[in-house]
Amino acid sequence: MALLIRQTIRQQSLSFWKLLAMIIVSLVMMNIVISVFSKISPMVGSIAGIIALAAAIGTCFRLIYQQIAHYNYKLIQDELVMERVIGRANHLFLSLKLNELESFKPYDQIGTDKVGKTYKFVSGKNTESWYVGEFTRSGDRYRFIIEPNEEIQNAILASMVEK
Repeated sequence: MALLIRQTIRQQSLSFWKLLAMIIVSLVMMNIVISVFSKISPMVGSIAGIIALAAAIGTCFRLIYQQIAHYNYKLIQDELVMERVIGRANHLFLSLKLNELESFKPYDQIGTDKVGKTYKFVSGKNTESWYVGEFTRSGDRYRFIIEPNEEIQNAILASMVEK
């Protein structure tokens, strides 16, 4: 197995104008909410305005956050590391040894059995190239979803055969 295999999954790009339109629509909706609730009472209008402002800010941050962030997969020796990258900051979300991996199969072959938590390190809705890995830690079953390139996929599948 190679010493280091690395892959980056970028978010599907959203045009600047579409992003700007979404932000403007959320601000217009905030203005409408304030206008409607101000007719009931100035106090209710103020409270609704604060709530609508918080919702608009949250929506704008979420849109921008989703467009800036991307995922890195690293296979270092026998350890699979998955991180979310925002700007220059790498946030490690999951790291596991390949011998901890109990199953690794295509997304459309997963069952509906219960798991403790599912980590999703993919973008978009195209599930054809997604793979699901399952492992157990501290008695709890976990699942992660990734979109590996052929090199990472072959290395993980080869380690599964070695077990």
